[in-house]
Amino acid sequence: MEIARLTSPLVEVEDSWEAANDWFLKEKLSDGLPIVPPTPERVARMIEGTNRDPQEVVGIIPPKWAPCSIEKIAINAVMAGCLPEYLPVVIAAVEAVCEPRFNLYGVQATTGYVGPALLLNGPIRKQLDVNCDSGVFGPGFRSNATIGRAIRLILIAVGGGFPGETDRSTFGWPGKYTMCFGENQEKSPWEPYHVEFGFKPETSTVTVFGINGFLPIHTAGNRGEQALSSLAEVIKMHHGVSHLDVGSFGGGTPLIALGIEDAEIMARDGITKKQVKDYLWEHASLKFSEIPARRKGHKSDEELLRESPNVTPDGIVHLSTKPEDIMVVVLGGKHRHSVFLPMWTGRNTLCVIKPIR
Repeated sequence: MEIARLTSPLVEVEDSWEAANDWFLKEKLSDGLPIVPPTPERVARMIEGTNRDPQEVVGIIPPKWAPCSIEKIAINAVMAGCLPEYLPVVIAAVEAVCEPRFNLYGVQATTGYVGPALLLNGPIRKQLDVNCDSGVFGPGFRSNATIGRAIRLILIAVGGGFPGETDRSTFGWPGKYTMCFGENQEKSPWEPYHVEFGFKPETSTVTVFGINGFLPIHTAGNRGEQALSSLAEVIKMHHGVSHLDVGSFGGGTPLIALGIEDAEIMARDGITKKQVKDYLWEHASLKFSEIPARRKGHKSDEELLRESPNVTPDGIVHLSTKPEDIMVVVLGGKHRHSVFLPMWTGRNTLCVIKPIR
């Protein structure tokens, strides 16, 4: 790949790491963490990770509605600390967030907390040493940390989603720095997540979710149904982290990160993944009439019900429109822990899965 094929303007600063980082911070093109200066040589090396044309536009990134080319993706991947072999994953993730059902404009501009989370499936997890096991949401793995960070940098540098300006999130949340993880397929008792969507096991995929929070759940009981019951009870107790109220009232594609021990216990007792979804849809729910008025906002119940098609005729608010919209992924290490990852106000963003070329 010749450097001459790159078309982005060159910016000259003092030949030091500090000067390059100061420039990106001043121009509001950084996430605040130190970046790798994207020199032409580094960007050309990154582009070698794909055979796609550097000038191919993958999508338009709001709120600036700026075209995002392979070259721009590569620049941000360099800044994030990615290796060239990570580039196809980042490209596929950009394709995914640009799908209308993900609602990237809303994700970028809302006052809520939401940020993209990336789930990897297939052989790519092993090829890139993606953490799927203990500490899967934490530090220690370059692929997890930098792939997720590259997406955030693209949303800032290309899309203009800078905090306090076009990114109007009241608080934000740590997952907006980076959130990338893999399914622990080798320790899952069920078929991999991407196979549910018709992909072959040997196909590598990335799924993006608009995640709005993190609810850790310590399950209890020696039987599968007890573990499942405690999972539903905690989600219900916390109103699904606002997934079941505050104008959302279900919908979307909420994510259950099921710990491997919980999955093992459930599968041992004959519980299928479909039954997990059915159970949570039925039991991790609230009666609309029991949601406190202060949680519903300023509108009347009649107005809210007209605007909330996911409340069933019997007045029950479920986690999603239908049970199969609840996403169940097995990951993490040992011990009885699972996590509920709600979507931004339920129906406002939907997960998108893409094959990694």
